[in-house]
Amino acid sequence: MLGFSFHGSKPVKASERKDKRDFLSTVHQEIERRRGIVSTSTIENELTAYRSFLAFAGTKIKMSDLTGDRMKAYERWLLKKSVSRNTSACYMRSLRSVFNRLGLDGWALFKDVRTSKDLAEKRALGKEEVKMIMEADIKGHKFITCARDLFLFSLMAMGIPFIDLIHLRKTSIKDGFLIYHRRKTGRQAKVYLEPCLKEIIARYNREDSPFLFPLLSEKPNADSDWAYHNLLGRYNRALGKISQMAGLSRRITSYTARHTWATIAYSKGGSLGAISKALTHATPITTQNYLKELDDREIIEVNRLVLEEFNTKNIQI
Repeated sequence: MLGFSFHGSKPVKASERKDKRDFLSTVHQEIERRRGIVSTSTIENELTAYRSFLAFAGTKIKMSDLTGDRMKAYERWLLKKSVSRNTSACYMRSLRSVFNRLGLDGWALFKDVRTSKDLAEKRALGKEEVKMIMEADIKGHKFITCARDLFLFSLMAMGIPFIDLIHLRKTSIKDGFLIYHRRKTGRQAKVYLEPCLKEIIARYNREDSPFLFPLLSEKPNADSDWAYHNLLGRYNRALGKISQMAGLSRRITSYTARHTWATIAYSKGGSLGAISKALTHATPITTQNYLKELDDREIIEVNRLVLEEFNTKNIQI
């Protein structure tokens, strides 16, 4: 069996036949097939890349529509939305892995796009750069002001990721703490609500919304993923403008706040155990046993060491 079929008089190789499989269901099923087999973070990374690609290509795309040119167009789309080069490369690696498992030639599809991490990309800001953002005059720019508040909240709340930040509910506040579960890993995070965090929350309080920052629809629906990715893109574009308005020499993204918190916490003497617990990172078994002995007081003190680097009264409202 040579793997040929015939359309009229011209033989067509099996590898050249039109792949009529629906992208939406085919890729989603392949990702979910491995749930419980591989790590949760791997599944979530692949789902995030899948949703991002759907936001670019739409839901009607077929597997046969996947070409090298389309992947290059997707990469350009990501960069226009101010997605960092490393995040874009992560999406590409995740999609390539899924496509290879589905029998596509992932190496050919992704040969002209970046899939490797740029080790030279510096994510963390220094103390002076954060102060420049806090003191920047952005009056009259409503969403940019909101983006800066969210960025500073993420930084001051021990690097909470944007996806978790934007889904925080009023019920997440308990006994003076902000308690939530990471959407990526399911691990619980606990942040003591310092006055600067309470102040930002108060600015966005809306009686008719259960969210601390009511920028998404209350009820999940078929468009929720697209709404989130559009908001993330808008947020990153606003951060790019904030970077320019503050006079920074480099761009910032949603991940910058998380890396900045971790870097400053470590430089101020915060223990690796406390920082790992605050960021809800996976750790070796021996470290996990040690982390169980840490109480909330140490994590509170680590965050205060970070906040002491900034005069939170200097934020221009």
